[in-house]
Amino acid sequence: MENLKYSNILITGGTGFIGSHLVEELLKYGFKNIICTYRASNPRSYFYSQELPKKTTLASCDIKDFKRVFDILTKYEIDIVFHLAAQPIVDTAYKNPLETIETNVMGTVNLLEACRQKGDLKSVAVITSDKAYGKAEELPYTEEARLKGDHPYDASKTAADLMAQTYFRTYGLPVVIARFSNIFGPGDINFNRIIPGIMESIIMNEELLVRSDGKMIREYTYVKDVADGCVRLAQNIDEIKGEAFNFGSKNIFSVIDLIKKIEEILDVRVNYKILNIAKNEIPEQYLDWSKAKEKLDWQPKTSFEQGVKEVFNWYKNFYFSDK
Repeated sequence: MENLKYSNILITGGTGFIGSHLVEELLKYGFKNIICTYRASNPRSYFYSQELPKKTTLASCDIKDFKRVFDILTKYEIDIVFHLAAQPIVDTAYKNPLETIETNVMGTVNLLEACRQKGDLKSVAVITSDKAYGKAEELPYTEEARLKGDHPYDASKTAADLMAQTYFRTYGLPVVIARFSNIFGPGDINFNRIIPGIMESIIMNEELLVRSDGKMIREYTYVKDVADGCVRLAQNIDEIKGEAFNFGSKNIFSVIDLIKKIEEILDVRVNYKILNIAKNEIPEQYLDWSKAKEKLDWQPKTSFEQGVKEVFNWYKNFYFSDK
């Protein structure tokens, strides 16, 4: 890690939910030169509440703009890239597939091509998702499972993942791929996601509207554990370039069981309504992350109970800090 400390690091989407925690993780290790791209800023976001703009360099950038991406890579003489910028919402992808594909697929291609043209990069970590696998034939997913998303969001993640593999195999770009399960933690202000939605429902005493039938099964991993995984990818790049890694947990619940578990942890009641309007989403999904444990010495450290309590406290402060 010491030999990487003075590298110039680019985090696309660095002011977002995962990016903010990755910035904190890198700062903890003593990294000095961190450049974060953003398309819009929210003064109430985790990035700003933790005063991370004072510790990073901000660069306005839409990753759909190749020239701007390439300009940032060359201007800041980037050595290490973490590619997080994306359209991250499943329901938005259903309603606006073109924007999702342009951002998640062509945005990733822009980043990879800019890295290829710049050259001399130490590491390019492309963050995709377990959604890249599509609907399961066998569970849990291993890294060798086929990538075959068929929902607009899932397909965008499949395509981005395949393009990352292509740039390694064709051009030798030092790419590594991370496939995360559903991520939760302080700072996620996309309230159409289930855990932020549950927290909002509890704190604001509002009805939680569940888009699915409540039976869909997902795996939930704490954001700081994910950030730790990202750092380990860069740290071990010489041994793992061209590979993909799953990052998950043992927190596997249906939506209804998730609600019940959070009710139990926080000693509350959640008022919810099942809408059953979700279209073509994956019914059951969780990951085998033994490869990350074996090759990266990574495993999740945060219990679900601890994570839920920390998240709940953050959302209470988010809603009531100015009141």
